[in-house]
Amino acid sequence: MLGDIFGPDILVVFIMLVVGAVGIVVPIWAIVDAASRPSGAFAAAGSSKGTWITLIAVFWILTGLIGLILACVYLASVRPRVAAIGA
Repeated sequence: MLGDIFGPDILVVFIMLVVGAVGIVVPIWAIVDAASRPSGAFAAAGSSKGTWITLIAVFWILTGLIGLILACVYLASVRPRVAAIGA
């Protein structure tokens, strides 16, 4: 539909915009979430609040992809454990 009107390049641009937005939003969400959780909940979960925030921020700034992967690992694995303890 859009490809017929604007050509196939608009679809590529749209996909790149979505991928770029996800690459920006997910690490920021992970950093803000980790910063808002109490440090004691991280310690009880066997992790470190400062370590996660630093790893996600530094690798996101330096490499992008590794920071995104770390943010996904935090959100999928660490966040549920910390939330269960902090609740």
